[in-house]
Amino acid sequence: MFRNKFTILLLISALFISQANAANLYKYKDDQGREITGSRVPAEFVKNGYQVLNERGQVIEVVQRTLTAEERAAQSEQLEQQRLLEQAALRQEEDRMLLRLYRTPEEVVRRRDATIEQLEAQMIVLNSLLEDAEEKLAELEQRVVNNENAGTQIPANLAAQVEDASNERNRLATQLVRIESEIEEAITTAEKTLIA
Repeated sequence: MFRNKFTILLLISALFISQANAANLYKYKDDQGREITGSRVPAEFVKNGYQVLNERGQVIEVVQRTLTAEERAAQSEQLEQQRLLEQAALRQEEDRMLLRLYRTPEEVVRRRDATIEQLEAQMIVLNSLLEDAEEKLAELEQRVVNNENAGTQIPANLAAQVEDASNERNRLATQLVRIESEIEEAITTAEKTLIA
């Protein structure tokens, strides 16, 4: 009884091992260009590329050969050319859309001027808020200096107020920079539309 179980286990193990080995077949070419199928690819032929085959001999994976430095450079150049072509096509599409949006050059100028006017009005408000924020921050920082000069401990709420005022000033300054870039973008877009 024990002998039968052992024999069955041995047969099952052999079956699994043979299936595992059958799944690991490789087809590759040697230096003379002959196709060879085996259980492994010798290290010197891996650079040539190879195919992984299943137990039925069907290709389940293809490993490409290693590219030479010249081939890699050419591939990189080709990808760069493709990227430039895609960028040019995108710019042409943007130009076509702008032409659909604006019927006449005067319309482009009116739209640009209206956008700039609106953005400049926002800048006036933001500059005023920024001045107030800077004054408040300077006042709070002076209070901190006064406490330090008097040798008293700086209250926790004063330190928090300084940090909040500093953050507010930075936020307003960032918004001003963003609006300035939007004005430049409005001018550039109008110029591109007028040229197209």
